[in-house]
Amino acid sequence: MSFFRSEPMSLCQILLHTESAFNCLVELGYLGVVQFRSIYDETAIPNNVYNVEIQRCHDLQRIIAHLQDEIEDFKINVMFYPDVDEDEVPKAIDLRDMERQLLEVYDELTDVERNCESLRRRHNHLYEHMKVIIKADEFLTGERNTEPVMAWTSSVIMDLVHDEMKSKAQPQDKFQLSFFAGTIPPLRFTAFETMVWRITRGNYFIKHEEITFPQEAGRKSSQLVRKYVFMLYFLGPSIREKLTKVCQGFGIKLFECPEGTADRRLALQNIDQDIKYLDRILEQTENHRFRILLIAGVDIYIWKIKLKKMLMVYYVLNRMRRVKHLQMSKYLQVECWIPTAEVRNVRRALIVGAQQSAKDSQDNMFPPMVTELRKKYLRDEDKPTHFRLNRFTRGFQNLIDAYGIAAYRELNPAPYTIITFPFLFAVMFGDMGHGVIMASFGFWMVIKEKRLIEKNRRDPNPSEIWTIMFAGRYIIALMGIFSIYTGLIYNDCLSKSFNIFGSRWRVNYTTFIVENNHHLQLDPARPDNYLGDPYYVGMDPVWDISGEHAITTYNSLKMKLAIILGVTQMMFGLILSAVNYTYKRDYVDVFLVFIPQITFLICVFCYLVFMIFFKWNNYGGHIAAPYNSACAPSILITFINMLLLKSNEVPPECNDWMFSSQDVVQIVLLIFATISIPILLAGRPLYIIAQKKRIIAAKSAALRRSRTRSTLTTARRTLVYNVELSQSRISVAAKREKEDPTEDVAELWIHSGIHCIESILGSVSHTASYLRLWALSLAHDQLSSVLWNMVLKIGLAGGHGYVDSVVIFVLFAFWATLTLAILVIMEGLSAFLHTLRLHWVEFQSKFYAGSGEAFMPFKFPPSTMSG
Repeated sequence: MSFFRSEPMSLCQILLHTESAFNCLVELGYLGVVQFRSIYDETAIPNNVYNVEIQRCHDLQRIIAHLQDEIEDFKINVMFYPDVDEDEVPKAIDLRDMERQLLEVYDELTDVERNCESLRRRHNHLYEHMKVIIKADEFLTGERNTEPVMAWTSSVIMDLVHDEMKSKAQPQDKFQLSFFAGTIPPLRFTAFETMVWRITRGNYFIKHEEITFPQEAGRKSSQLVRKYVFMLYFLGPSIREKLTKVCQGFGIKLFECPEGTADRRLALQNIDQDIKYLDRILEQTENHRFRILLIAGVDIYIWKIKLKKMLMVYYVLNRMRRVKHLQMSKYLQVECWIPTAEVRNVRRALIVGAQQSAKDSQDNMFPPMVTELRKKYLRDEDKPTHFRLNRFTRGFQNLIDAYGIAAYRELNPAPYTIITFPFLFAVMFGDMGHGVIMASFGFWMVIKEKRLIEKNRRDPNPSEIWTIMFAGRYIIALMGIFSIYTGLIYNDCLSKSFNIFGSRWRVNYTTFIVENNHHLQLDPARPDNYLGDPYYVGMDPVWDISGEHAITTYNSLKMKLAIILGVTQMMFGLILSAVNYTYKRDYVDVFLVFIPQITFLICVFCYLVFMIFFKWNNYGGHIAAPYNSACAPSILITFINMLLLKSNEVPPECNDWMFSSQDVVQIVLLIFATISIPILLAGRPLYIIAQKKRIIAAKSAALRRSRTRSTLTTARRTLVYNVELSQSRISVAAKREKEDPTEDVAELWIHSGIHCIESILGSVSHTASYLRLWALSLAHDQLSSVLWNMVLKIGLAGGHGYVDSVVIFVLFAFWATLTLAILVIMEGLSAFLHTLRLHWVEFQSKFYAGSGEAFMPFKFPPSTMSG
């Protein structure tokens, strides 16, 4: 019965020894039935005993995250262990071993990564050096110049310098020709050239050309770099020092470049050999790095899962309260909520954890203690709500919890939603074919449940939409089954058969004969109202081909059906409200709140049923006046006239009322509905005010009796003492009056007025809201008919022989796609949302507050590939 009401909760206190606390909490994490108090609050003060362990866990998590990134970079498959939760139970001593293993792997991997980075930088430097020498050789030999270069070549420049030295007979150092070769980013070249011109006063020569070359940024990743290769010629050693500082300021890379052509060729060969040698070393280093990550990938999943659990345990331990007066604060205590039926299991789990700790330490351990607390100030509103669920009921409970968590021991709407939700959905979605598709999909998920759960566990990036659909697999299956049932009632399949193969069909319950697919007429040979055996299952499918009569008939039926179903469900909700009040032993509220609401709703319901019954049975399309369809009154107009005390406006040949004494019945029902309104408005406030006055009178009488009581002891006391005694009694009485939990009178009247208005107006508006059952059902039917007649029926009723088979083959794919996309998925989602609204607003608002707090136990979630 814990599914109908939440399980009884016990407030307990757990006392643990610090040496066994970790293993005890691990056992509680696997059991998952203990909710700790004041642990996750912002006001909770940590005891700081386990700060070091928490920091170590965070450091190890960062290491694991780094290893995972590297493993994904190498596209190594991480080993997944389905039984990791059972086989790898965390222990307190595991943190030290895990830290040692992870640090060994991390240090080795960090050294390898550092070496790889250094090798890549060296490789990029050599590659850039090679590009500079190649371009410098082109500059000096003029291989890529298309104009005369005699004045630019190295031989001509050197000859000019030597001639100048010989003619002027000056020192050789003054006319020493020097040059720089290097690379510079293009955006800095103009500023660099300007600075060189100012330093050398124009006595320089520079040649540059743009190059683009790849630079390795990581394993199997490189980026294109755009730079200028330049050669700068200048005279004199003094300028060389200045230009070197300028190059350093502009972030220019300078490279050695031999003057001779042969020397440059030899330098290029040496650089090419060095690059190939670095490539071999880098490949071997990357292979070693791959082997390290391959070994780490075997255990990283276990490390990740165990570390996550250990961090949860240490977080709770660090926020437990220390018992300072017991053996140097070696004990921790915490308050927690435990389902009453699970207290014994909690004790057993704690004993197992303590025994495991004693086995590891070879010492006698203090046994953990679980004590149930009895606090007078504890209210039911403070207790969490927990329902015992299984894989079938969990999906329906999720629908209720999305609206609000039930208060403690409040009636749970989920058991009733199991039936009402798929049924109301089917009323809007009713179609046998579409129901078969939906039911097949739901039962496929149910049958393949274990396989799909395991597949979802192994998926590193599970789809959120698929997770939601799979959680509601039983809901989808039931919605499909109920849709098949309502489709059978609506007889949609037979209606389609009539449309395709209609020839001459007998019409049951009427005196019509179908002469073709779209025309109905009276049968003059059969004036009675019977043409053969009645149609026992559902509606007669002939109405679907009766032209304009079809929509009129279905409108009338489904509108009345929607009102009957809606008022019935709301009355059931009010009955559940009475059950809630009765469970709380608040019988006055049953009389003052529930009785007026149910009376008002019964009056509305009875009158609507009377009108529907008499209109449906007494008015026909071929019956003489005043009982033909032209005289049939409108249900809504008649209902409005009843509330306004107006008579119906009808044609002269029609009756004023549908049945005898209708006006009397209207007045009687209206009187009962009117009487229930003031009771609902003022009943509870007046009762509470009377009770409050009675309490005050009883307290005053007790106070007067205590003042007038005279004994031998009080007679000997002084007058001052008597006055002080009386004043103290008065203050105690005033304090009790102040602490009286009775509501404020003004606030009580406001709440009662709001509740009265909401109940009265809701009885009408919620009844009208159930007309969505009629509207969506007609919309689904019309969309199905349109898609059938405008697509697939073209090939079925074409009359072109074998050509129609080709047409059907082409049109079927288009029709099936539209059917699944629009009629099954979109219409199904629309009907689902409307059904959800009917349950959340129209049904649950009658009895369900949803103001509780969910039971959030300390529990290790099942491990998945995503962690």
